[in-house]
Amino acid sequence: MHVRLDCADLLHALRAKQQLNRLHTTTLLVELFTCLASLSPHQMLGIRGSAGLLCLPKIQHRVGRFSAMSIKASAATLEVATKQNVGAAASKSQTHVGLNSGHIMPLLGWGTSQATGDECVQATKAAIEAGFRHIDTAEMYKNEQEIGKALQKLFKSGTVKRQDLFVTSKLWTEHHPGDQVRPGLMDSLSRLQLEYLDLYLIHWPTSVKPGPKVDPPFEETWAALEKCVEEGLIRSIGVSNFSPEKIESSILPMAKIRPAVNQVEMHAHWRNDRLLKWCNQQGIHVSAYGPLSSPQTMEGMGKDVPNLMEDKTVNEIAEKLGKTPTQVLLRWGLQHGSSVLPKSVNPHHLKENIGAAGWQLPEEDYDTISNLPQQRYFTGSLAMHKDGPWRNYEELWDEKDVSQPL
Repeated sequence: MHVRLDCADLLHALRAKQQLNRLHTTTLLVELFTCLASLSPHQMLGIRGSAGLLCLPKIQHRVGRFSAMSIKASAATLEVATKQNVGAAASKSQTHVGLNSGHIMPLLGWGTSQATGDECVQATKAAIEAGFRHIDTAEMYKNEQEIGKALQKLFKSGTVKRQDLFVTSKLWTEHHPGDQVRPGLMDSLSRLQLEYLDLYLIHWPTSVKPGPKVDPPFEETWAALEKCVEEGLIRSIGVSNFSPEKIESSILPMAKIRPAVNQVEMHAHWRNDRLLKWCNQQGIHVSAYGPLSSPQTMEGMGKDVPNLMEDKTVNEIAEKLGKTPTQVLLRWGLQHGSSVLPKSVNPHHLKENIGAAGWQLPEEDYDTISNLPQQRYFTGSLAMHKDGPWRNYEELWDEKDVSQPL
């Protein structure tokens, strides 16, 4: 099913009626996308450039401000696409991806795992001012309180509204038991000073107790997350660092609500093609952490791995295109079919990262970068234990280590 609608006249009318300024244009589009998504909760949203005419009574009901929603097409067109479009390479103009939950998520997100203390408060402000509207945090990062403090200041100043943002957090292992999921979520919401999360992920496929089986089973944790969605505390739920096999064997058979996102390591040195292909087939969006290969994180873990931003091939392409290596690598990630979550607390770097939007890598340059040697950097040792359930790399990731010399 396809729905086509141009927004130009609608936005003009909305602005006139609500006296909205230019800052809220994106918010209005997001709200409209969400209305369109409600036509079918398992369909995805994409952006196309064509013309059409449509009367949408369901959207009329949701917006509730107009007697008719027949909009003459003249500029941007929206298209409701099927889940097969999940994972498609981001077009030059595409800034959001539709999730199978019916909500949309900005493709460029700010990863916060390096941000702590007062620096995190200032970095949150700098990220929003740079243009980020997707914030990725976690209980494990121990910075939710600082992010919440910064967001409240931004809300009060009118810099941004809650509905303008997409906020992700993650459930840590100690809160995997069914009766602990909601308390863990409420703790995160309290620290963030928010009433709901846009996305909540099971951070790692870990077990509270070592042993041959996952304890508690993922099914128990997932069922509790679904109840939180029904309560309105979370809009979308998903997983992080889960192999296709773990999702397919434990969550999908019992899920009333399918995972919307799987957040995993993905960058030019680790394309993660097998997982990406499977998630695309299942309508699960893949979000990439470490899209720049996380050289600082790797150094902190005592791992000596190449810095992708210093790669000769990447730098040659960047110079040719008049971009920075960082922008080239992030753009590669978007065209590879994922959203990306670069980490930085530096205001200059945050603005540089936003520069990954609005242009396209030529196909030959994308292919060149895609052919760089492959090696997983985050092996997941924190999720392994000699007594199980995951004793080694192959058991955790359900695949052999196919790393190549870098």
